[in-house]
Amino acid sequence: MGLAGRLLSMGPSNGAHNMAVDEALARLCRDHATLRVYEWDAPTLSIGYFQRIGEFDLATCRDLAIGLVRRPTGGRAVLHRHDLTYSLILPLRPPWTEISIAESYHRINACLRRALGLLGVSANIAVSNDGAARAPSPFCFSTITQQELLVGGKKVIGSAQRRFPAALLLQGVLLLDCISTDLLALLRKGDRAKTAESIGLIGSLREALGWLPDRVVVGRAIRAGFARELEVEFEEGTLEPHELELADQLAGHRYASEGWTLRR
Repeated sequence: MGLAGRLLSMGPSNGAHNMAVDEALARLCRDHATLRVYEWDAPTLSIGYFQRIGEFDLATCRDLAIGLVRRPTGGRAVLHRHDLTYSLILPLRPPWTEISIAESYHRINACLRRALGLLGVSANIAVSNDGAARAPSPFCFSTITQQELLVGGKKVIGSAQRRFPAALLLQGVLLLDCISTDLLALLRKGDRAKTAESIGLIGSLREALGWLPDRVVVGRAIRAGFARELEVEFEEGTLEPHELELADQLAGHRYASEGWTLRR
C-alpha cells in the first residue's frame, strides 16, 4: 500500500473517551494509517451503533459497576474486561474504495490471522453462519458469521467497521481471557435462557494456548500482523493536539451522553 503508519499505544481510559478518540482519528484522517492499541479503566459493555439497548438489563449493569457505551461502529455487544482492544484507521482510497465490505473484512482477517500465528495460534475461517442461526445472541463473541476467524471452533476476535468520508475505521477486540457465564446476567431475565447455548462459542487466547502472553507481546503481534499484510510500517507516535481536542468534544457531547447511548 505504501502508506506511512503511526502506532498509538495507549493505557486505560473510560468508554466514552475510548470511542471518542477512535472517531476523532477517523474524522481527521488524511494520508497516513493509524493503529491504536488501548485498554479500559473499568469493566465496560460496548454495544453496536445499531443495537437495541432494550436487550440489556441496565439495572444489573449499574449494580455490577459495569460501564455502558455505544460504539461508532456496528456489530454486537462486547464486555471489555479481559481483552486487548485495537482500532485501525486507514485513508479511504484504493483499494478500500474499490472493494465490498465483505472483501475488506477478508483482508483485515488476513492481518489478524497472521497476528494469531505469531502468537502460536492457528485460526480457521468460518465457512457458514450456522452457529449464529442455531444460537442467536446479542453478544459479539457468541455469534459466528461467515468469514470470521475461529480457533478450535470458537471465536476469539471480533471486528466491526465503518466508513467515514475520508477514512475506514475498524474496531476490534482480541479476548485474552473469558468468564463467559457473567455475560448472561447482563441480559433481560427473559432472554438469558435462549442465549445460554451460544455462550459456548466464546473462546480466548488463554484457552487456545493454555497460558496467557503479556499484553505487550500480544500488542506487538497485532502490530506485526497489520504491518506485514498491509505493507505499512507503524512508527510509535502520540495523539496530536487537534485530535485530542476533537476527542474531548465527542466524549462530552456524544459518547458520555445518555441521548447517544440509549438512542435505540
